[in-house]
Formats: sequence, structure tokens, C-alpha cells
Amino acid sequence: MYCVQTRFVNSTWVFGKLMCHVSRFAQYCSVHVSALTLVAIALDRHQVVMHPMRQRISKFRGVICIIVIWVTASCFSLPHAIYQKLLRFDLGHRKVRMVCLSSFPQPSDVVWKYLDLATFFLLYVLPLAIISIAYVIVAKKLWTRNAIGDVTIAQYAAHRRKKKMTLKMLMLVVAVFAICWFPLNCYVILVSSKAIDTNNALYFTFHWFAMSSTCYNPFIYCWLNSSFRAELKSLIFIFRPKVEAVPC
Repeated sequence: MYCVQTRFVNSTWVFGKLMCHVSRFAQYCSVHVSALTLVAIALDRHQVVMHPMRQRISKFRGVICIIVIWVTASCFSLPHAIYQKLLRFDLGHRKVRMVCLSSFPQPSDVVWKYLDLATFFLLYVLPLAIISIAYVIVAKKLWTRNAIGDVTIAQYAAHRRKKKMTLKMLMLVVAVFAICWFPLNCYVILVSSKAIDTNNALYFTFHWFAMSSTCYNPFIYCWLNSSFRAELKSLIFIFRPKVEAVPC
């Protein structure tokens, strides 16, 4: 992200040939890891709600899941990182501009276009579909689930209110993912299809907006999930320094 900001401000590449490849890999890999992590979280919540009696995911399986996410994201990001080229332009008066650009094998336009289309489908459309389906099933299960045993009118109202808040939270998480990632994906597709020219300001804005999606979920959980708020308060209380009473 820092490399993107510097290129936007300076309009030239100042990090050298190696970072031209590394930066591109880091940009794509971070995007893919975020999308795949959201899918993993949605599938885990689906399992917890639909099969509450099953054993929760173990620490070992959690580590394996994280490794699979990073390996998959890296495999999708490597082509973009490998086919990068650092070009030097002499502007006269001892002025030089370095530009880090994609340089795919021939026919480069076709390779670039279909690589970005495949990435758009596999790491935006497909994850969004999986997340949406998982949360729709979870929402349906939560809405049809009734309170156990005899309950008062007040308890029934509280139970129904809690279900509504949970459904709102699930819908917001899906909406945030879809809205935040859509502009960046559309921009990449349009650029690779030669429908529009590259614009550093647009790319920086859309990239920042997409990356910001990971910041919204904790606020959504804190706003709509009472259990999350309780756990957060207990965590803050644990790390709060204890004040010892001073004897008079």
C-alpha cells in the first residue's frame, strides 16, 4: 500500500526492480487473502449455526486453513508479480522517469484480459456467491428457530429482537464486502480490457476503499452483536492496569 501511495505522489517508481515484482505480488496477495478469509469465516459460521453439536474447528485445522488461504492467494498473485517490467524513460534535462508496468507474454492484451477476468470471477464473484448463500442459509435457520421451553412475552420479544440484529449484521457484512470490492474489480477489468486508460488516482482510491473493508466488520459486530461487545469489554478489563489502594 505504501508503494502505491508513493507512486501516486511521485508519478515515478523509486523502489528498484525487485520491489517492482514484490509490490505487485503483495497488492494482489493481500486482496485475495482478504476475500478468501471472509469465505472461510462465512463457512465456519454456517457450520456453527447449522451443526451446533459438532466439534468446533481445532487449532490445527485453523492453521491448515490459514496456510491453504495464503498458498491459494499466492498462486493467483504470482503471474501478476512475475510479468512485471521496470521501464526507464529519459525526459530530457537530466530528468528520468521509472515506470513499473505489466508485461505479459504475447498476445499480452489477451493474456492480461483473461487473467483479470479469471481473477474477478474466482476471487470476487465466487466468494461473494459462497458468502451470500452461507449467510442466507444461516439467516433462514436463525429466523425459524424458536426459543426453547416456556417463555414470557418479554422473553419472546427479546429473542426476536436478537434474531433481527443478527440478521442485520449478516446482511451488512455481505453488503460491505460487495460494495467495497466492486469498484476495484471493475477498474481492473476495464483497464485490462483497454476500455479505459490507467489512472493512478482512481487506482489508489479504489484500492484504499477495498482495503478499508476489513476495518468495518469489527464496528458492525460491536454495534449489532451484544456477545461481541461483552467479550470486548472483558478483554479491555483484563488489560486495564489495577490500581492498588493506598493505606491512609
